[in-house]
Amino acid sequence: MMKIEKCLIPLGMIGAIFYFIHTILGNILWADYNPITMDISSLTADGAPNAQLLRILSLIYSICMILMVLALVIKAFNKYHSLLKTGYLILLIMQLSSAFGYSLFPLTGDKTVMNFQNMMHIIVTVVVVFTTIASSFLISLGYLKQENIKRLGKISLFFAILITLFGMFNPISMAMQLNVLGLSERLVIYTIQVFMFILSYYYTFLEKSSYVKNDKGYLTK
Repeated sequence: MMKIEKCLIPLGMIGAIFYFIHTILGNILWADYNPITMDISSLTADGAPNAQLLRILSLIYSICMILMVLALVIKAFNKYHSLLKTGYLILLIMQLSSAFGYSLFPLTGDKTVMNFQNMMHIIVTVVVVFTTIASSFLISLGYLKQENIKRLGKISLFFAILITLFGMFNPISMAMQLNVLGLSERLVIYTIQVFMFILSYYYTFLEKSSYVKNDKGYLTK
């Protein structure tokens, strides 16, 4: 099982890189695309330039992230307590909802029309946002309860707060008609990708192997 975890967890870093590539490349290839005012989903919407190429890159990202989080779920159930188990399970739900939801319900050519496909896309987004915020706080609090990895807990809590604040900025900017949907969305999603990259990096390169379980089943030095 440890060998499987070691193979899958580094995929988080690869997935995050593919996510950035798909958004940056999409912006470069679409001359009229405005990353400040246009949301990321417009890059893979039906009829968008290079949508098929970007959907392939997005699919690679999703597969990498699902496998990485699945490995972390296994690790949590083998080594950690209920907060981390719950946090990583919710994070897995988020990744699965994102992968299947957005692939099944991409935005249509005219995203202003509230047809079934666009409505489902919005519902998927709501699920992804709430599961992301919930999982990030549960993960951070879980790590803070682990004596040997409290530093990772502090880092996770910092990102959980950032994700929440940036998530609040999105509806506020829309209510104020600031026309910065692309910017507000990128603040949230890019922060999530950096957080995923850090988790993957930590367990790939920095995790210490000299921990043992105490009488409660938690890892200690």
